[in-house]
Amino acid sequence: MRDKVIDWLRDGADVGEGIRLLEAAGAPALASRLFRLAPAANRRALEGWLRRRFGVDGERLAVRPAAGAAARPLRDEFPFLGSPGCPVELEALASRKISRYHAYVAAHARLRDSVSPEERAATCGELLDGYLENRLIWEELDHYRLHGAPLGRHPIFAEFRRRGELLKLSVKELCERRRRVEGNIWRTKSEMARGDKPHLDAIRRERLDGYRRELAEIDRLLE
Repeated sequence: MRDKVIDWLRDGADVGEGIRLLEAAGAPALASRLFRLAPAANRRALEGWLRRRFGVDGERLAVRPAAGAAARPLRDEFPFLGSPGCPVELEALASRKISRYHAYVAAHARLRDSVSPEERAATCGELLDGYLENRLIWEELDHYRLHGAPLGRHPIFAEFRRRGELLKLSVKELCERRRRVEGNIWRTKSEMARGDKPHLDAIRRERLDGYRRELAEIDRLLE
């Protein structure tokens, strides 16, 4: 199997063939699904997984670079970032995209070291959530690049809108808002605990983080 991986690398590391090798190597089903969802975006992660799995991490192999494999810097891909007219929400999403990428890489490393089915399932779920979150962010940035206006579907837009509303509220209104936010946190946690719609968990987690940040902002204003 190791020789097959080396041959695959030398032949240009075709993603489809790489996924077949990954599955033959006994990778978790969720990992295979993740790579199939976004093969081009996960090319490097796929190559890294197979290299580590078969001990060819340090070997220098004559690999033909795959077209489009090199990632472009974010501000090259979306030149409006940093410009005076760029919405603050998109600047925040760009920063979040970078931090999510590092978390994604770290999760891939944990997947390699996972020893139990439970650990592998949890890590694969985290990777899938990371992929879905990254896709939401990319859709917002790409929509603005193409149309010059936000798509506005990412939860961060509602979060920024709520922050602006908080500054206009009285102390009594802030206390009432605090109770509502606590209720929103409880409801979102309950939705996730039911486990009936796991494909929405990435958005729910993002929404939950937004509610928690809003609660912290309310507490800061009440102080």
